[in-house]
Amino acid sequence: MTASGYIHGFGAQEERRLWEQAGILAPVVFAGLPLPLRGSLLEIGCGVGAQLDQVGTRCPQVQLTGIDLSLTNLNAAQGFVPGSAASAARLLQADATALPFRDQSFDTAMTIWMLEHVNDPSAVLQEALRVLRPDGLLLCTEVDNATFRFLPELPAIQGWWDLFCVQQSEGGGDPFVGRKLRGLAQDLGCQEISTQELGIVSTELNPERRSELLAYLEELLMSGAESLLAEQQTAARGAESPLSVEGRLAQVRNEFAQAKADPSIGFEYLAVRLTCRPPNYSL
Repeated sequence: MTASGYIHGFGAQEERRLWEQAGILAPVVFAGLPLPLRGSLLEIGCGVGAQLDQVGTRCPQVQLTGIDLSLTNLNAAQGFVPGSAASAARLLQADATALPFRDQSFDTAMTIWMLEHVNDPSAVLQEALRVLRPDGLLLCTEVDNATFRFLPELPAIQGWWDLFCVQQSEGGGDPFVGRKLRGLAQDLGCQEISTQELGIVSTELNPERRSELLAYLEELLMSGAESLLAEQQTAARGAESPLSVEGRLAQVRNEFAQAKADPSIGFEYLAVRLTCRPPNYSL
């Protein structure tokens, strides 16, 4: 049930980027997140294990399980940082819409940056709710790419970001799924539904954090360059030369250099956190 293709590619470089991204965004993703102190937690779409590792360091008494469709990702999760919390977790290859667990198996279920990559988020959430105990908690942190912007606007970066969103949508994913989480939970009959905007904000008031976020963002956009260039060159069919597409990429790099040199240029992006209980929730 994943979207066709993964725009950022696979391999050691992408695995490293995902682990670094988890650390950089952890102050936003995990601030105020109602993680359990004990019991069992399932991450659906655990990827290379970077988020499971973050959970494990915060909740050492929780039994962690991660599922992912990619065996390559699971192997990376087991071996990227030997002895880490992710390495100690139970990891299984599975489809998020057909989880290999009995009903009411987990105290907590979680997705982070996952639902944007599937073509049926509702089916994933329905399975997550099935394997939750009646008093369990579903936690989802997902993107809303429509909120991405530089202030003042940097048109080349914005255009490249929009290209990301178009390709992801055409591949069956949803780069705007964050804003739909409440509606999805309501349609599934969830209880105690709460959504919260999570701000990833870069301003001159915190130069160190600003520099860290700009470097992360540039690497994020560059990680999809090969896939985007190939897609654009195929779609153009002679209308746009490879050089002109490469020229767009050069403009993106130039604007990042401009942003890094000018502290008055701000950046903001909002993710969305959903917390809810299963339809059969009971105190």
